[in-house]
Amino acid sequence: MSKQTIKVPKPGCYVPAITFFDANEDKIDLQAQAKFYKYLAGTGLQGLVILGTNAETFLLTRDERRTLLQLARRTVPKGFPIIAGVGGHSTAQVLEYILDAHEAGADYALVLPCAYFGKQTTPAVVQRFFNEVARQSPLPILIYNFPGVCNGLDLDSDLITAIAKQNSNVVGVKLTCGSVAKINRLAAVFPQDRFAVFGGQADFLLGGLASGSAGCIAAFGNIFPRTIVEIFNLWRAGRREEGLKLQWAAALAESPTKAGIANTKYATAVFAAPRAGIENADVLLRPRHPYEAPAPAARKVIGEAMRELDRCERTLGGGRGSKL
Repeated sequence: MSKQTIKVPKPGCYVPAITFFDANEDKIDLQAQAKFYKYLAGTGLQGLVILGTNAETFLLTRDERRTLLQLARRTVPKGFPIIAGVGGHSTAQVLEYILDAHEAGADYALVLPCAYFGKQTTPAVVQRFFNEVARQSPLPILIYNFPGVCNGLDLDSDLITAIAKQNSNVVGVKLTCGSVAKINRLAAVFPQDRFAVFGGQADFLLGGLASGSAGCIAAFGNIFPRTIVEIFNLWRAGRREEGLKLQWAAALAESPTKAGIANTKYATAVFAAPRAGIENADVLLRPRHPYEAPAPAARKVIGEAMRELDRCERTLGGGRGSKL
């Protein structure tokens, strides 16, 4: 890949789309999935992440991964950016997933470090892994730092900087570690047209933008995509006080999703799926086996925490959502 062909993701808000399953057969519901991809692509989001953590990617087979990427490319508008999650447990696995993503028409690869053996995943191992992957990847790469799914491995800004400087096709990072300090340091080193720094959650979107981030890649956007986009747009328009008030409301609403993917999927079933025209979403958005849906008490908390933001989403053009 020549330097001339390498493109950095544009600033904005991206969403790692969740996965719909037929719980009875434990298979992906492709009809509902296509509706949801199409819905998200029409909400003002800059792009989608297909096979991110919130897609339950490590619970999918390789064929299922390929199927979702192909479905997304067919479903979203031509040219709409797709970032493919390609996490695996070895260099060989990750390179296979990147090749599949490239063949399916993805634009970028989002790469977790291989960290199954946590104590043995040293900085030298991480750097060698990303260097090997970058040399062979047909897609530009975004580093994905998420200690919660990598045995606590937390990449520091020095290591991320070194990897990016050694590989011109490493064009960004998703920081689900929540460190605005890392955003500061990385933004001080790289201009956004060389290396895009994205926060990994919506609740520090404004903090990230103030520190030089390009936006966010946030699972909460599955539930209220227009609201997240509005926070970004208010900041860019210089309407900082309005943006901050909306950020505060969104941060409180997002809080129940911190308990895990099951809560995000339930909230999507309640608030976003009706807007996408998806029926029976409360069944289709249960976590994949063997994991469980939220208990009734957790569902009540989600409904109460997000009701106000649901009204905001409606005013932004979201139309009818929750049945609560």
